[in-house]
Amino acid sequence: MALALQGLQFGGLNTPARRLALATQAVLVFLPFPLTGQLWTAVPGLVAGNALALFRPAAGWTVFALVAAATSLLQTSAPASPLEAVIATTATGLLVSGITFRPAAPEPVGAALAEERLRVARDLHDLLGYSLSAIKLKSELAHRLISERPDRAQEHLADILDIAGNALTDVRSLARSYRRLSLSDTSHSAKTMLTAANIDVRVELDHDPLPEEIETVLAAVLREAVTNVLRHSEAENCAITVRQTGDEVKLDVVNDGATDRPSSSDCNGVRNQAERVQAAGGVFIARHVGTDRFHVHAAIPIAA
Repeated sequence: MALALQGLQFGGLNTPARRLALATQAVLVFLPFPLTGQLWTAVPGLVAGNALALFRPAAGWTVFALVAAATSLLQTSAPASPLEAVIATTATGLLVSGITFRPAAPEPVGAALAEERLRVARDLHDLLGYSLSAIKLKSELAHRLISERPDRAQEHLADILDIAGNALTDVRSLARSYRRLSLSDTSHSAKTMLTAANIDVRVELDHDPLPEEIETVLAAVLREAVTNVLRHSEAENCAITVRQTGDEVKLDVVNDGATDRPSSSDCNGVRNQAERVQAAGGVFIARHVGTDRFHVHAAIPIAA
């Protein structure tokens, strides 16, 4: 019975159940002494080891020492001497304590921590990359216009203040783990930014009200696509289209002036958006088309 309880200690019992099993095991381990005047030489080590693994260090080592001392005092029969009993109990206890309760928490906690760090890094890139690109663009325009057209420069400076305020809100939203993005607002902002960069923009939105999660994913994809148009191309034209067909909504962003790079998937932003879309059950494609065109495509099913 003592060994059967030890099998339960190796299992997935919760802490109260383990303590109850340990108390029962202690009774069974020391029960032979009042009945026969003898102890099982190594079996008390099970109690000592389980106590060491179950309790906090101070309490665990105290119980461990008490069990070893009790074993030595109660062991009076040959051939085992009190010293041999202590050695057997100690060795068994140390062995049991090392394998009974392998902490299961560090691995999932570590995985959760790594996942949270990845989320924060991805959100920082997605939320701030767009805002910082806009601030850079507006700053360059204001710098060029400040002497010739100070009124237009003032407008761009006012836009910079608004964008910086939104960026601050984005940073604060990371603490809440989730921030809803509006596809309509993002499309309007994207058109304004691209137009300010002398890019001819065509925006077409044709969809019913979308679930909040899907709209946020598509808005994040659009932000990243526009950021890459500004950073990695010399575009003159850009088309942004969102269409709903049946139970699926599709986002397409196509621009010219794209410099050919070996693999767009190496870009963290592109990889982040691919993971977002795939997590929503959709398909994401980012590829060069022809000699100078780049196409970002995201298709996500709409749950019934």
